[in-house]
Amino acid sequence: MKELTNAVIPAILQALIVCVLRVFTIPWTIWKGAAFRLAEMRNSSKSAKPTSNTEFPVFEWLKTSWDGVIFLSWFVGIVAACVMAASAYRGGFGIFLYTLASTYFGVIGLSLAKEFLILALSIALNVEKISNKPESAPQA
Repeated sequence: MKELTNAVIPAILQALIVCVLRVFTIPWTIWKGAAFRLAEMRNSSKSAKPTSNTEFPVFEWLKTSWDGVIFLSWFVGIVAACVMAASAYRGGFGIFLYTLASTYFGVIGLSLAKEFLILALSIALNVEKISNKPESAPQA
C-alpha cells in the first residue's frame, strides 16, 4: 500500500504533463519536424521524387508532400486570421484568436492524417515486397 501511495503523486504529475501540457507543445514539435524534414530534403543531393521503384508513386508523393502541407498551414492560417479579423465588423479579435488557435492545433489533425497515410503506404509496400519475393523450394 505504501508503494501505491508513493506512486500516486508522480503519476498524477506525469498524467497532467502528458494530457495537458503536451497538447500545447506537440503542435510546435510536429511543425518543427516538418520544417526540418523539408529543409533536409531540399539540402540533400537527392531529388524530391522517390528513389525506390514502387507500384505506389502517388502514395510516396503524398507522404513527402504532407510535410509541406503541415509547414505551410501556419502561414496560411496567419493570413486567413488577419483577413477574417479585418473583414469582421464585430468580434474581429475573437475571430482572429479562434482562427490562430485552430490553425495552431490543426497540425495535430494533419499529422494524424499523415500517419494514417504512412500506415497505408507501409502496408502496401510490405504487400509489394511479399509479392515480389521469390518462393522458396518446398521442404521435403
